[in-house]
Amino acid sequence: MPGFASLIAPRPVLQALQPLRRLIHRTAQSSRAIPGGRLYLGEGQPIIVFPAFGGGPETTASLRSTLSAAGFAAYDWGQGADRGPGPFSLNRCLRRLEEQVIEVFEDARQPVTLLGWGLSGVYARELAKRITPLVRQVITLGTPFNINAEGARRCAMLAPLHGPEGHVDAALSFRLRQRPPVPCTSIYSLSDETVPWQMCVETESAESENIKLAVPYRQLPQSPKVLEIITHRLAQPKDVWRPFEA
Repeated sequence: MPGFASLIAPRPVLQALQPLRRLIHRTAQSSRAIPGGRLYLGEGQPIIVFPAFGGGPETTASLRSTLSAAGFAAYDWGQGADRGPGPFSLNRCLRRLEEQVIEVFEDARQPVTLLGWGLSGVYARELAKRITPLVRQVITLGTPFNINAEGARRCAMLAPLHGPEGHVDAALSFRLRQRPPVPCTSIYSLSDETVPWQMCVETESAESENIKLAVPYRQLPQSPKVLEIITHRLAQPKDVWRPFEA
């Protein structure tokens, strides 16, 4: 029968396990319970929060405050109220937003998470396509990017993107449906008609997922479950992305 000493791993093996032990310890200590869910805690990971159409910084202040208190670096989008880009100025709108992403990237010295609510999720996705190296991931809340889905014709949120014919033209429709080349999480509501849920569904892959919730569109940023999902996405180790698990 082997002695007790023979059951102890050699020192080099123990030393090699130290990073794993620290990771396990940090993971075990990196969240706290809140009513209705959990908050994962951050280490300064940057995130830009874009408001819902028609709203400005005040509509995302509570969300940004919660993220900041959890240890993340939460930034407003810096453009005041979102009045929509218009059919011929989406690229102009994106150029202005690129400057904000660049500033946050330089300030944080790491890629930035972009979180868009409703129509502004379209901006977040398009920015991630234009300046991919600066973007860590995209999270959208009730964003109607799947223009060809059932119910698209009754989605009033798309009006700012309509052309002279009164609808989103085919080229822009195709463009918006294309997934950015970064991890994407689409969170959407099944209990509200503001945005038909079918329009928020992404083709799932190794770096994309859809999460449906019974939460009204207007309440998504305040939902404890949404906060849990967002902070879980943010708190994942650098260069690591995996689907959300409750």
